[in-house]
Amino acid sequence: MIKVDNSAKRRIFTESKTQKVLSLKAQIEKKIETLEANRTYNYDKALCKFEKELNSKNLSVFKFKNAIELKIDELLQPQQQLSESFKRELQKLKKSLYLILVGDISQIRFFIKQLRDNGSLLIHLYCDETNHPKSNDYKKFQEIFEDLYKKELSNHSIKKSFFEMFEDINVCPYCNRNFINPIYKKTKIGCDNETQSPDIEHFFPKSMYPFLSLSISNLLPSCSFCNKIKSNVDTFNNCKSPYEIDNKIDFLFEFNQDAQDINKRNVTVKTKLNNSEILHLENLYNEVHLHYINDIYFDVFSHPEKYLNELSSTLKADESEQRKWYKSFFRNYADEADFNKHPLSKLTKDLFNHLNSVKQT
Repeated sequence: MIKVDNSAKRRIFTESKTQKVLSLKAQIEKKIETLEANRTYNYDKALCKFEKELNSKNLSVFKFKNAIELKIDELLQPQQQLSESFKRELQKLKKSLYLILVGDISQIRFFIKQLRDNGSLLIHLYCDETNHPKSNDYKKFQEIFEDLYKKELSNHSIKKSFFEMFEDINVCPYCNRNFINPIYKKTKIGCDNETQSPDIEHFFPKSMYPFLSLSISNLLPSCSFCNKIKSNVDTFNNCKSPYEIDNKIDFLFEFNQDAQDINKRNVTVKTKLNNSEILHLENLYNEVHLHYINDIYFDVFSHPEKYLNELSSTLKADESEQRKWYKSFFRNYADEADFNKHPLSKLTKDLFNHLNSVKQT
């Protein structure tokens, strides 16, 4: 996994490119940045005054909020026959929509914790419906948010604008293995769609937390493999979103010391989190990418003096020259900020650090 920026600029998007809309977007982002810097987190107070602005309907946060409110109001109608306790929770949820839609990942996690601690009816934490059936109220609630996600984002033209927020991310942030760039074809071939795009992964699954279906801090572009394999696993406990990851602490690739024996090389993911197990990352890297690791080992150990001489002279050069040498030798990016540009960049950097430690012993 690799770190992804969760700043306010990555939580509001629009299809409109007019100056007035973009100016309003910038004002709101600035407001969010200020309240988060002050740790006040009163998103409702900060954003409600922008809601009646002429161009507000062009921004995702207000578009989604209005759509959600309409659906919740429909669900609260007497003919839906919801229990009074479920109705009360829906009313409370309406007061937290700004937080849900544009709150940062720490506030989303805190909001979930409050609901879990209070035994909220708006959460269903079981995959096994035979032994843990969903209430009729919950099924209706889940259905409207599933429908909202499809109509307002997944199957809507605004989806392209969502992906534009992540235009610097070329690789799946969950596995750092597969490219995820949207593909926009000029012409149709057979029954193909004109536009293909990465999957949109809900870090906290929408089957368990339906109200987060349109929460931007819960959404990330991902490869189809990670989206499928992660499925509906509850990621609240002992898991971190790419928005929360520290590349230097939370996930480290380690390599066995018997580096000369090709048959004994393997990769271990050093982590205290469950993400690697859920995504089968260690197995995937060992089964699919060992040839890549072996190629690097071969380059280093077949010409050890050349490698050490180049490394020694490079470390004396400026950062620009260091990056050039690293990229030419390892065919990847050295800087953490660039891990999102090319597959296996995190693995490569950890392998580079490992090789240096081996060569120095």
